[in-house]
Amino acid sequence: MTGESGARGAGGTDPVRASAAELLDERDEDLLRILRECHEELDPMPDSVVQRSLFALAVEDIDAEVLRLVEQYQPAAAGVRGGEGEEARVVTFDSDSLTIMIRISQQADTVRIDGWLAPPQACRIELRSGERALGTAVDAEGRFVLEAIPRGLAQLVVRLGEPLTGGGGPSILTPAIVL
Repeated sequence: MTGESGARGAGGTDPVRASAAELLDERDEDLLRILRECHEELDPMPDSVVQRSLFALAVEDIDAEVLRLVEQYQPAAAGVRGGEGEEARVVTFDSDSLTIMIRISQQADTVRIDGWLAPPQACRIELRSGERALGTAVDAEGRFVLEAIPRGLAQLVVRLGEPLTGGGGPSILTPAIVL
């Protein structure tokens, strides 16, 4: 049945058009309050949920293309002139229009990212980590470097278009990774 002759609730009211306040009485409100208190006590929300949710929602361009994690490779420690080993990790992200390969090098208390875009193009790239954003230009060969990055959860945002401002084109995002 459609139109005005559709389903009606008790007393001839249309439950679709009735507000939630009209459908819930005091007993329903008490039951919902008790359920909320039980969940808060027995299964509280982890502290990091809000931070991770805000991080995920910090995307400015809803229409942005999202890359997928393709490969993660951690080579054995490589020797350097000082005799100490350097740990590095190579991560590759891919989409239909762009591939990003990054090398994450561990430094004293921070990390360094050396990255390459394919196909190479001059643009701007940002690294978002919590409430902090670090940005740099990508050269015409598709290479970029981000230094002194704090460890933790981070995400790369490629801003296609003019290299310094990143304006004029769409954004491409990586999933969040742990540095």
